[in-house]
Amino acid sequence: MKQNEVKEYLKAIYGKEKVLTIVDLIKRMMVSEITVRRKLKKSGALTSYNKNGKYYTLPHIPVFDSYGLWNYKDIRFSRYGNMHQTIIQLVNESHCGLHAGTIGELIGYPPHSLLNKLYGKSLIKREKLHGRYVYFSMKDQLYKSQRDTYETIQQQYSEDDMPCITVVKLLIERIKRPESDPSELARALQKENINISELQVKSFFEKHGLEKKNPTSK
Repeated sequence: MKQNEVKEYLKAIYGKEKVLTIVDLIKRMMVSEITVRRKLKKSGALTSYNKNGKYYTLPHIPVFDSYGLWNYKDIRFSRYGNMHQTIIQLVNESHCGLHAGTIGELIGYPPHSLLNKLYGKSLIKREKLHGRYVYFSMKDQLYKSQRDTYETIQQQYSEDDMPCITVVKLLIERIKRPESDPSELARALQKENINISELQVKSFFEKHGLEKKNPTSK
């Protein structure tokens, strides 16, 4: 089969299902495991980065978020590949580096052992700043930009008299709820007994260029 034919064939095999295992596909296709894997590879199918990589989805199925991640019933996929590749990409694309907690929130998995491995292999940088480890890109120019931005934001935290943990929680909420406005984010944090106002959220986003972008009207 040609690549396009394989894609159409697998679309028919999947039907309304969004994810399937190799065992599921063997039963549906009635072929050997080798044949199933060959067709999946030819179609560009994606492997889950959790659940021991046992689930597969087709390229047209996932609706990735702005971080390139898709979660379906706790089965997680990344447009970047496995968990290691995903963490590296998330760190590279961050504006000011990432804390382990933020990375864990994004990927839905405790990241500490993975981060230690990536750091040990010099695939990401790690520095202890203001009492916490921060992970940065290995790319020199990007690292410098991320670190400078991190320090600028930390200085602003001090000037605003906003506790660091409050800002971290705010950034995590923003990651989890990218479409939420300042009032919604403030309410979400207030439910966790965090003292923050809508005005503080709005001012923080404005100062650091983190306002929600509105789509251009046509």
